[in-house]
Amino acid sequence: MIGGPVIEAQRLAVFREVARRGSFARAAQALRLTPSAVSQQMAALERAARTRLFERSTRGVTLTVAGTALLRTADAVHGELRRAERTLAALREQGPPSLTVATFSSAGVLLLAPALAALQQELRVATTVIEAEPARALAALHDGSVDVALVYHFNSPHPPESWREMVEGCVYRPLTRDELRLVVPAGHPLALRSRARLDAVADEPWIHGWDLPGDALDALAATQGIRPHVVCRASDFRFVQALVAARVGIAFVPALAVEERADTRALRVEPTARRYIGAYAAPGAAAHRTAHALLMGLEERAAALRES
Repeated sequence: MIGGPVIEAQRLAVFREVARRGSFARAAQALRLTPSAVSQQMAALERAARTRLFERSTRGVTLTVAGTALLRTADAVHGELRRAERTLAALREQGPPSLTVATFSSAGVLLLAPALAALQQELRVATTVIEAEPARALAALHDGSVDVALVYHFNSPHPPESWREMVEGCVYRPLTRDELRLVVPAGHPLALRSRARLDAVADEPWIHGWDLPGDALDALAATQGIRPHVVCRASDFRFVQALVAARVGIAFVPALAVEERADTRALRVEPTARRYIGAYAAPGAAAHRTAHALLMGLEERAAALRES
């Protein structure tokens, strides 16, 4: 049985590095230790666990089932220690409470910035904001680098099952949802319509998104038997809409990210893909005054957006 002080935080940190790098030697180099010291610490950890944590080969090491289970604990401990370090640093400096938030750009503009403005009127908070798409935001949350992460996913109001391990112990608050809009140049044949069918633009050049928006649109197109002719891929929706205005192609943009421009038009499209937006708070963070206040502010701002 694992118990007492035999599972030390320092050994877990070394174990986590070995698991990430797949090699005692590479972990030793990253930690500025000798390979022998790393090997000895991992041998001691396996003795404490009373089971093998690694499969060793000439190419490096891979985790056993037990090692994979322990890695989840090591990640959780690492995250908690990172958050504790930030809390202690703030207390030492006797400054305002700190809050680190990850967000994608459209939620940053419409949800986070207004919520932070309201929060600063109530509490003086030292805030750090990281712009990140959901995969990077969740990695930072899991790693203990951020307290709150704004994320989005498509088609189901429930977060993807693939996120489960990354967000274990986190609090999730659903905020709002939007849909993809078809953005065309002002002079386009569809520009005077309020909505269009997806197959009406099947042969057009498309300006395509990366990551989740691109995946959602690919899946939607596949259901209609459409293979998009992609002329550009971009993650900045302002840039995408500028390219549409320049008649490079048409684009699909989430409704909350659509800019009102004289040289483009945004139409409802059928069928469409729904984007669900929410916020995760790191384990324990939601109970802290600053994180709790931010989550409440995000919910209030989301409610105002839904009513507008």
